[in-house]
Amino acid sequence: EVLDACLSDAFDPDDKETLEFLSTFKCFRLPSEDNIQKIILEVAHQELIQKPRYVVNSWAPIVNALGSHYYFQTLEGLNGLYDSKRPTAKRLIKLFRAEPSSDAERQSLEYLKKFVKSLEGKALNKFLQFCTGSDVITTDSIEVSFSSLEGLQRRPVARTCVPLLELPTTYESYPALVEEFTNVLNEAQAWSFDIV
Repeated sequence: EVLDACLSDAFDPDDKETLEFLSTFKCFRLPSEDNIQKIILEVAHQELIQKPRYVVNSWAPIVNALGSHYYFQTLEGLNGLYDSKRPTAKRLIKLFRAEPSSDAERQSLEYLKKFVKSLEGKALNKFLQFCTGSDVITTDSIEVSFSSLEGLQRRPVARTCVPLLELPTTYESYPALVEEFTNVLNEAQAWSFDIV
């Protein structure tokens, strides 16, 4: 609306909205009927050409270096890379690294694997994001350690920096693990990660 007003015959160089609009783009020249078109063209050039070009120049060395890798040479290769990073139950289970030393630990690990096999689509992404902080596979493994938390303290705990999943060994049944993990994953709106 401000641009339309600037380019119309009813242009008012002293209009507060015009001055505020131009100042948001760090343009502090006083507009007049003679220079408003030139000012708008310069602001547009800055926003549409100069700022994106700065980003392109910053990323160019990194992107050029990627060109030598197989995945970045063809569109099929890039699609293959994306597909290999998409979580599936089988891929997630292969990421688990655990050394259970008791029957309770082995049973909890089996419950965890069974739970992951039951997940599909967005639920798999949520599970992976809970464990690693990313909803795509960005790690070679997920360490699984065991805790003996009971009662109200019992819950799966994820440490995304490692990544490490602390799994309680006090589940009396598979449905108990499913209920706790489902509650944690359903609370995904309360925790969020933004990883580029």
